Amino acid sequence: MIHRPSRSQPSPRRGVAVMLVLAIASGLSTEVSADTREIAELPKDRKVLYSRDVAPALTKNCVACHNASSEEGGVNLETVEKMKASDVEDVLVPGNAQQSRLFLLASHAEDPVMPPDDNDVSAAALNPIELALLRRWIDSGAKVDQASGTPTPRQWQPLPNSLQTVYGSDMTSDGRLSVVGFGNQIRLFGSKSSEPIDSLERHVGDQTRPAHDDFVQDLRFDSDGGRVLSSGYRNVKLWQMAPFEPTSIPNINRDETLAIAMNPSGRHVAALSPRGELSVAAIGMNRWRWMKGFDVPAEFQSDQPPLVRVAVGPQGDCVSIAWDKTIRVVRIDGREPETMEAAHPITSMVWLDRDHLVIGDATGKVNRWHRENETWTGSELAVSDQPIAFLCAATRDDAPLVAIDGSGKVAQFDAANNQFVELGKLPAAPASAALSGPNNLLWVTTQSGALGTFHLADKTFVEVAKSDPLAAAQHASDQWETQVGERLIAAHDASVKQAESNLDAEKKSLEKIAADITAKSTAVTEKQKSVADAKKAAEAAQAKLAQARSEEESATKMRTELTATVSQLDTSIAKLTEQLEALKKEKADAEQKLAAVPDAKKLADTTKTLSEASEKAAKELATKNSELADQQNALQLAEETKARGERRLKGLDEEHQRRQQALENIKAEQEAKQAKAAESKTRVDQSTATDQPVTLTAAGTRILTRSKTSGTWSLWTGAGDWLGPLPELPAGGQLVSAGDSGVVIQAADGQLHALQASEHVWKHQRTIGSATADSPFADRVLSVDVDPSGQWLATGGGEPSRAGELMIWNLSDGSLVRRIESPHSDTVLCVRFSPDGKTLASGGADRMIKLWDVATGTLIKTLEGHTHHVSALAWNVNQRELASGSADETVKIWNIDSGKSTRTISGLKSEITRLVYVGRDDRIGITSGDGYFRVYRTDNGGRETNAKLPGGYLYALGANRDGTQFIVGGADGVATRVDKSGKQLQELVAGE
Repeated sequence: MIHRPSRSQPSPRRGVAVMLVLAIASGLSTEVSADTREIAELPKDRKVLYSRDVAPALTKNCVACHNASSEEGGVNLETVEKMKASDVEDVLVPGNAQQSRLFLLASHAEDPVMPPDDNDVSAAALNPIELALLRRWIDSGAKVDQASGTPTPRQWQPLPNSLQTVYGSDMTSDGRLSVVGFGNQIRLFGSKSSEPIDSLERHVGDQTRPAHDDFVQDLRFDSDGGRVLSSGYRNVKLWQMAPFEPTSIPNINRDETLAIAMNPSGRHVAALSPRGELSVAAIGMNRWRWMKGFDVPAEFQSDQPPLVRVAVGPQGDCVSIAWDKTIRVVRIDGREPETMEAAHPITSMVWLDRDHLVIGDATGKVNRWHRENETWTGSELAVSDQPIAFLCAATRDDAPLVAIDGSGKVAQFDAANNQFVELGKLPAAPASAALSGPNNLLWVTTQSGALGTFHLADKTFVEVAKSDPLAAAQHASDQWETQVGERLIAAHDASVKQAESNLDAEKKSLEKIAADITAKSTAVTEKQKSVADAKKAAEAAQAKLAQARSEEESATKMRTELTATVSQLDTSIAKLTEQLEALKKEKADAEQKLAAVPDAKKLADTTKTLSEASEKAAKELATKNSELADQQNALQLAEETKARGERRLKGLDEEHQRRQQALENIKAEQEAKQAKAAESKTRVDQSTATDQPVTLTAAGTRILTRSKTSGTWSLWTGAGDWLGPLPELPAGGQLVSAGDSGVVIQAADGQLHALQASEHVWKHQRTIGSATADSPFADRVLSVDVDPSGQWLATGGGEPSRAGELMIWNLSDGSLVRRIESPHSDTVLCVRFSPDGKTLASGGADRMIKLWDVATGTLIKTLEGHTHHVSALAWNVNQRELASGSADETVKIWNIDSGKSTRTISGLKSEITRLVYVGRDDRIGITSGDGYFRVYRTDNGGRETNAKLPGGYLYALGANRDGTQFIVGGADGVATRVDKSGKQLQELVAGE
């Protein structure tokens, strides 16, 4: 079964998808639809299976909205059991499709129809066959033919060669290597050739399988480029550089061995003892294949034996031994050793085949010895006036014969004219030389320890390296760290200055607030005095009013009483005539008294006047109190503002001190980085590329060197790309002998190690998860990243339209360190560690960006702003800026401290697929679905590069650390190496 990738995950749903819920969950009655869909007629004997016929249609068009993490309306359609357990009745009525709302709404027999036309999850209405299958399955009892949740076994078939979409690519930090995924295959490339260096393949039994069964989704190198991480369907694979494998040879005592040699193919090794005992073994065997002894001069066993050269024949059945002017040829048969005498001391020797031996001598001549009828005859050819230092011939029949003299002059044998023709001269005297047959390239090392190539056809010399590549790589890394340190210092310096500015601004603000408080305090004092005066006036007015009211009340009371008395007396006068006179007199007295009482109107006027005066005084008092309260409130607010300002000032001061301390720490680290860079520069300057004879293996496609400075072995490609160090080889060891398929190295303790060249440079080391068995991954692993230390691996993925997956793994053993639960509500599409490795950023189909603490797995911050799924993330080396790309066709630049977007780059016309920062610059490299590679400035949004590249819909993007080169790939199965301007440097294809 071929699994096609679904890179563009659907955006969060608008609550529609399968709107079974809108009618069912709300209890609304359904209406018969006028647009009932056509339902096909199935043969009567057609048996319907849930796993084969029903579940796939529901999964494709319904489960996206009705699942365990998103039970819209209380309906879960993941399994039959969950359908029956839904909060809504009649979702599924086994035996009766016409009463099952699942079927009625899916067939559009009732409204609302399922799925709705405007859904956001690309769900399509069930076709006539699917509806017929669904109806028959329900009418047949809605039986389940397999245990719920058991995955359907997948029968993987080879991915067609036409499906070579490039979803993942990466480049080592120094740009020397690139890795590209073509479909389910992975190829490694160097910078000097478009031909793949290696293919990453698995070996299952006696079968060779591609890197993955499904499409390769993402690729990452670790920090030093020695490991490759690849992700696919429900698994992640780790690939390790391992070009040599230990193999067996018989035990050889170096103290009792005069010389050791391998034949050109590297399949046989020979050891010669000082006693003239020759032993020959096949590599991989721990016993000798054949042994023979012969007479040797006594000086062989002296403390200073002569220089003895040994060469093993192509088939391992004959060995030549040369010293001074003597040549001995020893064969596997029982014959006596053959002896030839040269005219001059022998300086070099090489077999062409079992009957042709070539030697060079101290006078600059080459002798071609030929054996016929058990007799050796030689022919002498003049090459130079200098001793012949090296004779080189490859293992293939038509390979040239090359002679190099001590001064570096290179000559090639011309068989047609039976002479050596001078091709040129090396820039320095050679220390060793070897011929790569496939491309007629002569590899040489110089006395100064440099490594170079001389092309026989072009007669040109190219210096490949003159210093230890590992030391050079370390210095380049150290130099980069100092450059990044400069950027960090600038960023921290800017933050310190900003903190100082904030501190100064807050101080000035507090000074202003303090002056304002003083003014407000003075105003409050003045208002308090005016309130006191107003209060006295109000109290005096109130007292006068009280007195007037008291007098008014007393007069009114007296008037009332006297009026009553007068009335009573009038009555008495009327009734008691006889008492008239007395009463008149009494009346007169009362009237007289009444006349003495103050006038009521006058009293009322007086009271009114005083009342108005009192009210006015009270109002003035209230106004003054209000003004005082306002001033007091203003004073309180000012004091509170001051207190907040003082707290803020304290915080700003602490922040300033923290940033100042961070700046000082960064500067101290920078000094250490600069010192380290200076030391590594010294090591580079004092180092050499190799102090061992140049060694060619794997048909000349790999070159082995060892630097005396570090004692570490290095591997190169036949094109001159440095592949990396080989720490598994004995450090400080000496090359004893070498051949096409392996080497023998003597370790510092004297122990001999036989190493066989592997078929592939990189090997499959470990798989996390499985495409066909139990796996910690629910679906495709869409993104991987390795932290700067090379210790942790982050993986992102998950089932589409379901909860995302985000996990951190230990790379050393593949163990799960942390699973972050429910990191996103939809698939995690991208993960990236921060430059310091302390923070992990993840982006998902839920449109969110989240920052996680790597040490604890806790959520630090959520960044929101994109309107479609987040497909790409990249960190600025300053660790304060993050870029995100989205299917909304925008790139956003985020300030990590504030969590705010500082810039949006829009108008990109297609989904953003990958992002990388361009070195240390405020520039971002972008790939998108319209086939363009672009570079934008992140500080002002200006576009600097807009290059249309091969590859079609571009999915993949990787870059070297300084941002000078990028590796881009896309749907057409083509990857391209480009520079910052978009200029195409190499086009890389999968090949055979």
